[in-house]
Amino acid sequence: MRSADAIKVNNILLYLTIGLVPLVMVPINGTFQTAWTKLASLLCISAIFLFLSIRRRDQITFMENTLENRFLAGYFILVSLSLFFSLNPQISIVGSKYRHDGFLAFIAYCFAYLIARNAKDIEKHFFRIISATSVVIAIYAILQFYQMDPVPKELYALEWVGIAFATMGNPNFLGSYLVLSIPMPVYLYFYKGKKIGLLAYAILFLALLTTRTRGAWIGAFIALIAFLVLHQIRSGFTKNQGKKALVVFFTSLGMILLFVLTSGDVFASRFLSIFSDFFNIIKEEETAYLGGSSRVYIWGKVIELIRMRPFFGFGLDTLYIAMNMHFRGQIISDFGRYRNWDKAHNEYLNIGVSSGLLSFFAYLGFLFLVLKKGMKNLKKHEAYVPILAAIIGYLTQAFFNIQVVMVYYIFFVYLGIVSSGQAIRVEKSR
Repeated sequence: MRSADAIKVNNILLYLTIGLVPLVMVPINGTFQTAWTKLASLLCISAIFLFLSIRRRDQITFMENTLENRFLAGYFILVSLSLFFSLNPQISIVGSKYRHDGFLAFIAYCFAYLIARNAKDIEKHFFRIISATSVVIAIYAILQFYQMDPVPKELYALEWVGIAFATMGNPNFLGSYLVLSIPMPVYLYFYKGKKIGLLAYAILFLALLTTRTRGAWIGAFIALIAFLVLHQIRSGFTKNQGKKALVVFFTSLGMILLFVLTSGDVFASRFLSIFSDFFNIIKEEETAYLGGSSRVYIWGKVIELIRMRPFFGFGLDTLYIAMNMHFRGQIISDFGRYRNWDKAHNEYLNIGVSSGLLSFFAYLGFLFLVLKKGMKNLKKHEAYVPILAAIIGYLTQAFFNIQVVMVYYIFFVYLGIVSSGQAIRVEKSR
């Protein structure tokens, strides 16, 4: 295999990861499976990349010796060590039947990062592919929300009615995916002058509203603000770019108005609840622990668990076991029935409770160094603007949502692109 062929194959693996895997939803025993089928696809792509990296070691670098990669390696080692302290090592390796987010999934995330890091000159196709795939998913979601779903309801594992979830199986997961996707068509419109990018953005924004996921709404808002701020840092606004920013703003308002007119008081009630939950917490109301769909309550219990096992946690994907062991009686007393939470509903706390504080700090160090490199390279190419904006938006919504196999690998792809020295071609000075 020639060197050019090796890079081309690697790029194809990247395009499959962002363009095909999000669509994978296979009916098994009469029910659509959205999680483990995506994981299986990712593992197949990972195996091909591993073979490629062994076969063409002169062209494909498995793990370059950079500071952010050292932190990622440290994170990987600490997560591996946590398997020996898991409440159920088997579940921590393969993942629970609810989430499939165990060590195998973690390996797939790392491979997604490495594939992206070895990609070369992908900006010509990357944004179009991820925009096209996300539009297909968004249209599917919009049809679901307005109860025009082309798929029979009995094929879904959960009976969501009047809520969008598309190929992700859950409105929260779809929201996280859309946070990562929304800056990409904005890039096509804002920098490339593609009006179809504006249309794609409008479809994605409406789909985001139909998820009714407040954390994703906040994350998308922060991503769009970050897009503008990063552009200002990079080059500042021309008059034409200022007009485009206003067009995006009014397009967003138009989609909100359309959603309000066609969904009743759904938007207003969900939007205002963001502030009501916040003020209840500030005022220390008796019902404050119910804020954010009981997230405040979950966070409190997870923090207690972290204090019990601060170094290596309870094991990947075993939170539901730990909660049942330590808080079953209290949860029944507080809610009148047992509520089985299997994730912390905060990615940062979830890492701490799953694999310990040491791995959490290694993860933060990895993220910091990747973002630092991205900011350093910001002026080298405009493509860094939407990718960094998407990363910032995702990290924001991660305070309220959970890491899932349906979405998290795309986040790691973005990290790999930012960390890479060749994925985005350096622009020639004008």
